[in-house]
Amino acid sequence: MRTNFYEQMKKVPFLKFLFFYGLGIWIANASRADDSRFIMVQISLVISVIIHFIFFFQRSRLGVLFMINGYFMLSVFGMWNIWRTYADIERAHFYGKASEQLVGIVDDEPIVKNGIVRFPVKVLAQQIGVSFRKATGKLMMTIVLDSTTSIGYGDELMFVNKIQQIPTSYNPLEFDYKNYLMHQSIHDHIFLNAHEYKIINHNKGWHIKALALQIRQNLVDKFKKYVADEESFQIAVALIVGYRTMMSSEVIQTFSNTGTIHVLSVSGMHVGIVFLFLMWILKQLKGNDAFNVFRLVLLLLSIWAYTILTGMAPSILRAAIMLSFFLISRLIQREANMLNTMASSAFVLLLLEPNMLFDIGFQLSYCAVLGIVLLFPLFKCPIFLDGSRFRRIGWDSIMISLSAQIMTAPLALYYFGQFPNYFLIANVLVIVPVTIIMYVGIGMLFSPFEIVNVWLGNIMQWCIQMMFEMLKFLDQLPFATWTGLIFSPLMVLLSIAVVLVGSYAWYWRNKSALYCSTIFLFVLIILFSYQQYVQLNYSGFRIYNTRKEITLAFINKSKVTLISSFDSLNSRNLVYSVNRDLTRFSNWKDIDFISLASSDSLRTNYLIQKSNFTVQMLEHGSPAVQPTDILVVRKNSKWNFVDHIKLVDPKLVLFDGTSSDANIRIWEHQLDSLGVAHYSIKNNFAYVWDQELL
Repeated sequence: MRTNFYEQMKKVPFLKFLFFYGLGIWIANASRADDSRFIMVQISLVISVIIHFIFFFQRSRLGVLFMINGYFMLSVFGMWNIWRTYADIERAHFYGKASEQLVGIVDDEPIVKNGIVRFPVKVLAQQIGVSFRKATGKLMMTIVLDSTTSIGYGDELMFVNKIQQIPTSYNPLEFDYKNYLMHQSIHDHIFLNAHEYKIINHNKGWHIKALALQIRQNLVDKFKKYVADEESFQIAVALIVGYRTMMSSEVIQTFSNTGTIHVLSVSGMHVGIVFLFLMWILKQLKGNDAFNVFRLVLLLLSIWAYTILTGMAPSILRAAIMLSFFLISRLIQREANMLNTMASSAFVLLLLEPNMLFDIGFQLSYCAVLGIVLLFPLFKCPIFLDGSRFRRIGWDSIMISLSAQIMTAPLALYYFGQFPNYFLIANVLVIVPVTIIMYVGIGMLFSPFEIVNVWLGNIMQWCIQMMFEMLKFLDQLPFATWTGLIFSPLMVLLSIAVVLVGSYAWYWRNKSALYCSTIFLFVLIILFSYQQYVQLNYSGFRIYNTRKEITLAFINKSKVTLISSFDSLNSRNLVYSVNRDLTRFSNWKDIDFISLASSDSLRTNYLIQKSNFTVQMLEHGSPAVQPTDILVVRKNSKWNFVDHIKLVDPKLVLFDGTSSDANIRIWEHQLDSLGVAHYSIKNNFAYVWDQELL
């Protein structure tokens, strides 16, 4: 049976290409890049290419060496393709240069929210002295909105150099925004007011993309006109044209909690629906071979037009490339291997943008397809295969959803830390409404008739409301979402190994692989059980870095008390900073929340005691005279440490983001002279005390 496996592997050459090329990308990302290493990689790449060219003519005699060198060359190329764009390597990169002004173009559609507009900028030039020099690199720009702000994709801007490095995450398990942007080749950001930039030109971006964004905006305006309900409108434009800028956090949370968030991200399912619609129309037209070629070209153009229109996210790019390969293979009458087609599409995308390997959407999309390819054939049931067409389609839909969820669950737990327990029911319930909404939406896109658009808008709104009410009902059921499940990288690898090795054992009836898969599963269960045991019995204390707000958490064996100057447990910034960390120990709704009155003009001292642990927050005057474990000094308090520190005898003095850097430096110098421990969470990681307190 091993021979059969190796014979099958010969049919998926791109899977091997992808593995070694991806390995090179991963090594480069995990390593520090400098000039000497980059030169070594360049030399290695040139030598391996020359050797490969020589071996090519002797491959019948040196076949093994030819193959090994080819894989080595792919890995080195992956490293080079990542490092070549780094600021430390790229000589013309804008970062670190003493420039007064920079020039760049808006590189994507600006996102307007909460009084600001944010967008990536591709830097073209920088002013050094009195002249402008060519520059490269990307940054994230944020501009305060005013009545004159009107910025679009492709606008060329001149702006002052107030560039700062993007800060890392400051709290345990907080979303790492710096890492997220780094994998888009963005390492810096800039915040500007209206007078600190000016638009010097328009339409400097990719013209096809600019046209697609303009068409999409026109379509969004059309949906806005005929879909009256705001919530339904938000879902419609996200589902059909991939426009999520206006989506409320409540809508996103409902889809996320029910395991249907992929519905709002235009992906393979959406492309598949469009593809089937076009195939059905074109199938009605008969013709010769020349017409078949024309039909193929028309299908490809339509698929890629829809891909560009919806924003070219990794998931839809994957679907578009796979469909393109499938159509071309049909035209030349060659059998398409799904695994090889999937690997080749990933390989093409990573050649164009190697950082895409670390994109969450890219990883989840390909894991979902891999799960369907490997697991769906195992779930085909003879009982349903011989039944009615409706029953067979229903069973296949359920098993496709299950196959995708099994493969994506480890990554979802690693990134998001929650699992939707009713995902199977929810995905079955949305299949029909989503299909209807897509087809009605396509009809509305092309319909020029007012009365038709009104009717289509009403049908779409009714379908969306019905679907969303079902999802809200599921979301409100007990145990709808299992939170606090944070998988480690090792647990993710073990989970994937269980599926891959288990699939090999099943398809090739290999007992050794079955034993290995069982061992991997056993180790995974042990690690997961131990993690849950530790979390259930954990006691500790945190002071989170929530910028100018103060947030403290007391954790005692599944009982969490959160004390904060935020006005609500569901405040957006509070949830962003601490939710993933605290839901490991308690359900979010069960957290005991205590709000502290605080504002820029209000100064109040607080004494917080939990059993034998005392925290004092000092904002003015003097603290209570008693032994204190942690003294938190806020809002540039004028208290004299040298004369009065012994009155409270703190084990630690802590400073937060409400005090100036100058004052913090003075206090740190005073406390060093007194031999008192201190820590600043301003632009620093949260204070975490992992030990028994209560």
